[in-house]
Amino acid sequence: MSKLISLFFVIMLTACSQQQSGKHKVDLNAEEQAIRAISMKWLEFEKNNDEASSAALFADDGISYSANVEPAVGPVAIEESFVKSSEKNPGLVMDWTTDRVEVAASGDLAVEYGSYKMSLPGPEGLKDDYGKYVTVYRKINGTWKVAADIGTSTKPKESEQ
Repeated sequence: MSKLISLFFVIMLTACSQQQSGKHKVDLNAEEQAIRAISMKWLEFEKNNDEASSAALFADDGISYSANVEPAVGPVAIEESFVKSSEKNPGLVMDWTTDRVEVAASGDLAVEYGSYKMSLPGPEGLKDDYGKYVTVYRKINGTWKVAADIGTSTKPKESEQ
């Protein structure tokens, strides 16, 4: 009888151990690197004026916030917004760097913080701007998608320089 009880406990411990080890442990470093790679791919799309690929990075309900226009929601509206911006600002040169990425312990939410620079040639010469951005990512069906993106200029106004 004691062998039967011992066998029962061994089976129970093994089952519990397998259940716990069956839980997917999130590799936060790997997820951070995935976000950084997506950001660099997005930058490549921007430099190639590939608005469709940039917009495809967004979730179906993803939001892009830009200065002086209503937010664009969803990849179709975001692509339209990106196209309008490109048409309005031909020759715009954009660059950004990721300053840091925070990934939730659950591995399904991440926030990228970064710095951007852009320049636009124009009749009065080169116009430069720089600032900071925040991009929120959500993992949807195993794929990171942009949930929200916003940037703001940190360049002082002309009168403050």
